[in-house]
Amino acid sequence: MQFAASHGKSYMTTEEFAQRMSLFQGSIAKVNELNSRNSTFTAGLNHMSDWTEFEYNSQLGLKDMDTTPEEAIWPFSGMSNADSIDWRETAGVVTPVKDQGQCGSCWAFSATEAVESAYVIAGNEQVIMAPQELVDCSKGMFSNHGCSGGWYYYAYKWLSSHKTMRESDYPYTSGTTGKETKCAYDESKGVTNVSSYKQVSKDTESIKAALELGPVNVAVSAGNDVFRNYSSGIVTEADGCPTNVDHAIAAVGYGYEGTQGYYIVRNSWNTTWGDAGYIKLGMADGAGVCGVNGYVYYPII
Repeated sequence: MQFAASHGKSYMTTEEFAQRMSLFQGSIAKVNELNSRNSTFTAGLNHMSDWTEFEYNSQLGLKDMDTTPEEAIWPFSGMSNADSIDWRETAGVVTPVKDQGQCGSCWAFSATEAVESAYVIAGNEQVIMAPQELVDCSKGMFSNHGCSGGWYYYAYKWLSSHKTMRESDYPYTSGTTGKETKCAYDESKGVTNVSSYKQVSKDTESIKAALELGPVNVAVSAGNDVFRNYSSGIVTEADGCPTNVDHAIAAVGYGYEGTQGYYIVRNSWNTTWGDAGYIKLGMADGAGVCGVNGYVYYPII
């Protein structure tokens, strides 16, 4: 009952209450099992601890998408120049954590958030931009499918010829309805285009170097107990997070605890998930922890 009250839950029938109670008890068991491993991360309950698998999976906008993106001829590569960087510490660059709701629009939030940051780094005032525009309009020939999934680099193709609008002018509704709406793009209320975008090489040094330029898009494996129940600490390869990506988010920095490097990654599941909406994913070679190395991109304003 404390859980239900703290998250504003209401159950319509005794049958639903019993179902949610059972799901909640299952989440407690998973959290306890994860914490018994003495890992470098801590699991905990969150607003999804009474959700069904269907409800949870509805957020995973890469779950059924083609994960063979176009390969860049000249992917970005480089060497890092700093021990750490956290763009949250630079005023205006990282906007508040958002909530995509039960719509597979993670790709739209990842794209929007990276553009918001790039816009400020380019010397402009912070603007909260509209993921609903991408959900509704970046479709068809752009290979995105609204609440049924998409990719951030396809969103950038839309934004190459259309400006991103403000959230205040194009409010987000799909998190409640689970559906996209008719495209209501208004050029006169547009803020900025994306001139191009860049794929980043899959090695740690290149990803760190890209993060020194600004926040980047990343894709991860989120449809698993480790990611779902993350609360704090660093998730490493030893924790067994799969690498088959199904969710798009954004990395906003990196750092080290001792010799263990990690990426600071923001999610779009509200601040009631993770560490106030963030997760630390350990640096590793190959596909990376939770597959984070595989699909790193960033927009250019």
